[in-house]
Amino acid sequence: MKNPIKNIDMNIIRTVFIFLVITLTSCTITQEFQFNKDFSGNTKLSIDMGSLMEMMAGLDTTGTKTKDMKDSLDFVFKESLVKLDSLGIKNIKYGWEEGTYVLFMSYDFDNIETLNKSLNASNQGNAAFSQTVSAAPHEYFSRNGKTLTYKGPKSANEMSKNADLESMKDYYKYSLIFNFERKIKKIDNKNVTLSSDNKKAELNGSMFEIISPEYNSDITFKLK
Repeated sequence: MKNPIKNIDMNIIRTVFIFLVITLTSCTITQEFQFNKDFSGNTKLSIDMGSLMEMMAGLDTTGTKTKDMKDSLDFVFKESLVKLDSLGIKNIKYGWEEGTYVLFMSYDFDNIETLNKSLNASNQGNAAFSQTVSAAPHEYFSRNGKTLTYKGPKSANEMSKNADLESMKDYYKYSLIFNFERKIKKIDNKNVTLSSDNKKAELNGSMFEIISPEYNSDITFKLK
């Protein structure tokens, strides 16, 4: 795949991306999963860069820097796309949602094992913050019959105690959404909100709080 950003070292791009994401005045990340009855489905990660890009546009009279910034952010997702394609993942889509500064990536998975492999390969399960959590393979989902368990990735203890990151927790929002074709009979996490039709579960909060080792982001779904 051809690199869309010429004459820029990729390590610099990654560093700039991580720095920008961590220092945004406001950022919303949404991770959504759709599970069919056989536990195949679709997942989508969306990162709302509106505050950053609008600020850049206001300072950039030529539009060049804003375009370069979009290309840099876009390239991070393209790297994940290459990894996913090597796993045989289906229906991969990514880009900027039309008329917005929301960067997204979505794809289909055949089963839980494939989903776990894809989340580790793309760092999507880390909400695009692979530098803030362990780089070791992580089992996000496990299944026992009609019971599905999700285990959220966690930051290192040292990071969770970082005062600078703690001060930014109210500006860095994370939404984790699970949609099921089956109805949910029971969930075991009080931090999760269940929809009125018992088919959707949602965990919302600060990203730094949710990946903290002290926060319970593990969820067991008992399905009908």
